Amino acid sequence: MKRASSVLGSLLVCLACHAQQKPYTLEYATENPPFTMTEKGKPVGVAITVVTKLFEKAKIAYTLQEVPLARGMAEARAQDLTCAFPVQRAQSNEADYQWISPIFITDSGFFVHPESKERFIALADARKRKIGALRGSGDAEYLKAFHYDVDEANTPEQSLEKLLSKRIDVWATDVLSARYFVQKAGGKERAPLAALTFRRSLGSLACNAKMPAADVAKLQSTLDAMIVDGTLEKLTSGTP
Repeated sequence: MKRASSVLGSLLVCLACHAQQKPYTLEYATENPPFTMTEKGKPVGVAITVVTKLFEKAKIAYTLQEVPLARGMAEARAQDLTCAFPVQRAQSNEADYQWISPIFITDSGFFVHPESKERFIALADARKRKIGALRGSGDAEYLKAFHYDVDEANTPEQSLEKLLSKRIDVWATDVLSARYFVQKAGGKERAPLAALTFRRSLGSLACNAKMPAADVAKLQSTLDAMIVDGTLEKLTSGTP
């Protein structure tokens, strides 16, 4: 009887070990360049590079899954061992997740049609404008909280196309993303113009609130070390 109990105990321990080894599902935003995108069937981008390097340094198993940002954030709230990125960390969503942060810092701004002469001095100047933003993004939620007219799209490129076709008046996005599309535009007629920088945010990894504390601590300490030794800056700046 004692031997049977011992065997059963060992089996339960092994099962627990196996459960702990299950990889995290890291859900990255669909086509959100330069942070997350797909090239030749492979996920690439600044945020992909940082997060995969982070998990590899921490020796924590993971799988990547491409989903719309809003869906990824919803699944990270609902499912164990699930994280979404890049998510703009803010007071409005602070309590919903365990955070590993920051994987980068960025400024968000308003961008207008290439032919527009309009500029903004303050956020309130856009009060009567239709503003395009990425669905589920910190920018979209921030503006909606102040009752701005926000037109949400599943990818930044959709908002850009709406801006260029004048179906929205303003595009709200982070400066790095806008810079990517300006460089990609190939001509001034398709390059949106910067009109106002209105907020700074922390690009972060948002994980399920029940994430094991040991994993949170290991990932955050690994990220902190990457910041101190300059690894994070190299990865986000493209420096070799």
